[in-house]
Amino acid sequence: MSNEHAGNKPHDHVKEVTVVFNGRPKTIAKERLSFEEVVALAFDTPPSGDGVQFTIQYTRGHSGKPNGTLLEGDSVMVQDGMEFDVTATNRS
Repeated sequence: MSNEHAGNKPHDHVKEVTVVFNGRPKTIAKERLSFEEVVALAFDTPPSGDGVQFTIQYTRGHSGKPNGTLLEGDSVMVQDGMEFDVTATNRS
């Protein structure tokens, strides 16, 4: 049994920020989001099936990279007011 308890370390506390996904604001308590997490937050029920791919563009990010494209397998630091535009496409 481990003696470590989640939340006891000062760096474990992550402040909540409001991030906009496809025009809908959501409050999250994470410092970094993965490609998969952004897709899940952008859609109530993400499109699925053969050939479905997602394109993720973001704006209002951290000063080191305020605008960009998030690629599958990547993650990005988030900040309050950041915006994600997530588009599902069918590759035919």
